[in-house]
Amino acid sequence: MPDQLSNEFKETVRTRTDLVALVSESITLASIAGGREFRGLCPFHEDHDPSLRVYPDRQTYRCWACNSGGDCFTWVMEQERVEFREALEILARRANIEIPRRGRNAGDAPAGDAKTSLYDALQWALGEFHQTLLEAPFAENARNYLRGRGFTDATIGKFKLGFSPASWDWLIGRARGKFSPQVLASSRLVTQKQNGGFADFFRGRVLFPIFNERGQPVSFGGRELPGDDASGGKYWNGSESAVYHKSSVLFGLNFARDAIKKANAVIVTEGYTDCIALHQAGIENVVATCGTALTDDHVKTIKRFARNVVLVYDGDKAGREAADKALARFLAQDVDLRILTLPHNQDPPEFLAEHSIEKFRELAAAAPEVWEYKFAVARDRHKLDTVDQRLRVLDEMLTLMAAAPDMSHHVREGALLGNLSMRLRFTESQVRERLQELRSKGTASKRPVAAERTPADPAIDRLMCGQLSGDDKLECELLEILFAAPETAAFVKSDIVPQDLRQPRLRDLLGICYELTTDGNGPTLHRVLDATENQELKRLAVWIDDQARMKNVRALLDEGTAGTDGCPRFLRRSIEQFAWRREEQSQERIAVELSAEGDGTHRIDEAAEAKLRQLTQFHQRRATSKGTRN
Repeated sequence: MPDQLSNEFKETVRTRTDLVALVSESITLASIAGGREFRGLCPFHEDHDPSLRVYPDRQTYRCWACNSGGDCFTWVMEQERVEFREALEILARRANIEIPRRGRNAGDAPAGDAKTSLYDALQWALGEFHQTLLEAPFAENARNYLRGRGFTDATIGKFKLGFSPASWDWLIGRARGKFSPQVLASSRLVTQKQNGGFADFFRGRVLFPIFNERGQPVSFGGRELPGDDASGGKYWNGSESAVYHKSSVLFGLNFARDAIKKANAVIVTEGYTDCIALHQAGIENVVATCGTALTDDHVKTIKRFARNVVLVYDGDKAGREAADKALARFLAQDVDLRILTLPHNQDPPEFLAEHSIEKFRELAAAAPEVWEYKFAVARDRHKLDTVDQRLRVLDEMLTLMAAAPDMSHHVREGALLGNLSMRLRFTESQVRERLQELRSKGTASKRPVAAERTPADPAIDRLMCGQLSGDDKLECELLEILFAAPETAAFVKSDIVPQDLRQPRLRDLLGICYELTTDGNGPTLHRVLDATENQELKRLAVWIDDQARMKNVRALLDEGTAGTDGCPRFLRRSIEQFAWRREEQSQERIAVELSAEGDGTHRIDEAAEAKLRQLTQFHQRRATSKGTRN
């Protein structure tokens, strides 16, 4: 993208991006203050009380707990863990804005475009696989398999199901001239052989595309056709890549997101076909894990969208064991988790083949809450007739609590311990002591880590946490004035240079403001955000703007009479404080020079006497100034 187009292009993308809609793709937002603000659970830390705010008028967001913040570009950078240029391209595609060509071949992209190239390759492969399933004669068995599973043409089209023939180089051949084998390998569509060559990864399999929250294909799940050699396993799950992390991606979330928000509930199944079958039946608030057990990242993603969660597992032994493993990840979360095990060892498609949708919904609504489910399982396993049996149930329940991340910090722990004490007829102190024993043995999991963010700048965090020195306050106030009244930039620029600011990040921000002060235009927040690709400076700019609004700096500037030059009195006072600080620094240097020049044994020359008089006069003025202020 040519540099001369960068700022114009960024501004176009930003203005065409509704930040509220963008953030709503990842978390549930609630309107407050008559729609002037929206709030939701921050995805960048363990947030239990919605602390993220999105401001439609400014098109910025800020978390008042962890101090993450910025604009649409920052949001994508932090959510997707990408650099600015890739975030810009993601948002441009989302807004259907053509990205200026940069003179590269489609097959090989420079390092900065690596993920974009993978997305392009995966989108192309999606079309190839889907079209092959629909039209290729050799895909007839695959079509029959899907029809046998009850999937309609509409469902196959919606989920873009596909097929890859049993060939070692079918996809490689079709990609020739479009994508290099290296790009296909990075997309995990092909694998590199020991001899250095490449081979198709998915061969002779029905393919289930896996999409991210924005609806971009990031991987595939492959299912062996019945009757074929399944020595490599019935299911092949795509390998992780730069755009696919199976521990955080949920199959079907791009289709289910709106239904989840509407119902404030999400149903989680074990596999792709279970999820698709429920969608086809009309139950659309359903997702599935991608060939992996439920992880902390999955739980965090689910919690962003709904507080009511129903885990649906097959009624067989494997399903019950999978349910048990998932319990600890939800126990300390602020969600209403329920466990639905279907009767007669059925999976969702089998159940729907025999029963109505209403029957499934009734079972889901009546599913036991996680604690009750676990207690019932433990009671049925051990009984409660003897002290030993009650101790076994106690240990099983407490082991679950000990394994729950961050449970010791949650108010729910006390309520559950009291519940156990009453049911098992032990004193609460005995129950609590046993829990501590289990934790001390290392049963407890480590506290989960929230979504990774770019490492924060400690200096910026210090400012945002209110740990400001006198110098910091003066410099922040100057920037607050510029953000509140960009038209005053000329007054500031004529008296203060960036080097006058001692805090490096604030100095950088002032430099950006000065670069934008041309042709009568001032440094508005949006222009400042567009002028930097640095996440930390964007975060700082949003914070400065928030401070200006909370202090109502605009009103302070409008108070009183401006000077003859038109400079507001409030701003003039700030400029004078900078001038005074410069003089203080100058006098400090003079004092150091005088101290170094004489040791008390030599006569002071005229130059030194002049410096001494200047220093004395300064101290007199400072004393007078302090007296006036007091």
